Amino acid sequence: MKTTTMNEKTGGHHGHAKTAGTWLRQHLASAMACLFVAAGLFASMGCQTTEPPLQIPSEAASSRPSGTLAAGDVVIVTFSGAPELNTKQKIQANGKVSLPTIGDVSAAGRSVTSLQSQLTSMYQPHLQDPNVIVSLESAAAGVYVSGEVLRPGKIPLDRPMTALEAVMEAGGFTKFANPKQVIVVRNEKGRNQRYVLNMNDALSGADSSAFYVRPFDVIYVRQSAW
Repeated sequence: MKTTTMNEKTGGHHGHAKTAGTWLRQHLASAMACLFVAAGLFASMGCQTTEPPLQIPSEAASSRPSGTLAAGDVVIVTFSGAPELNTKQKIQANGKVSLPTIGDVSAAGRSVTSLQSQLTSMYQPHLQDPNVIVSLESAAAGVYVSGEVLRPGKIPLDRPMTALEAVMEAGGFTKFANPKQVIVVRNEKGRNQRYVLNMNDALSGADSSAFYVRPFDVIYVRQSAW
């Protein structure tokens, strides 16, 4: 019969303790590694933002020269020498307005100044004071603002307007907006051209070139990465 000494027993306990300690350290290291990997995955998921694709209205494919009248615009025609003839006219689908005495006149495709000059000439044989003043009350054309703005939608383009002014007309940026990534989509010769604007300079008061929008431009404010 083999006799086990006290030293042998003690050595056996130390061996088991050493093995258990090694196993515990290895598993703790593996668990920590898994936690770091998981944290990295969650962080990367948090940084990524899924943005909706740009929605380009069908109207954006039919551009017109900036500053010209178009069907749907509403003009006010004022006669300084004959106020009873004053009228408000919506340009018809055929591009014309119907005026007293002279009838239909082509207005679409002309500037306000050009139409005013033409009407003054046309009324000269009929009025002692043929001066006519034409003003644009509302424009059918507009720009479309979407993305991270408070009130996305169509902004009437009834005056020269910058991209930043259009964003402000749409309520301004949301707290999630990235003013450094504002995209303007413009139809040029049948193709959609994209411009990326950094509006931070303008917002901070620094000198920056104004980007004027044109009828049917689409402005999309990107979401910030954080």
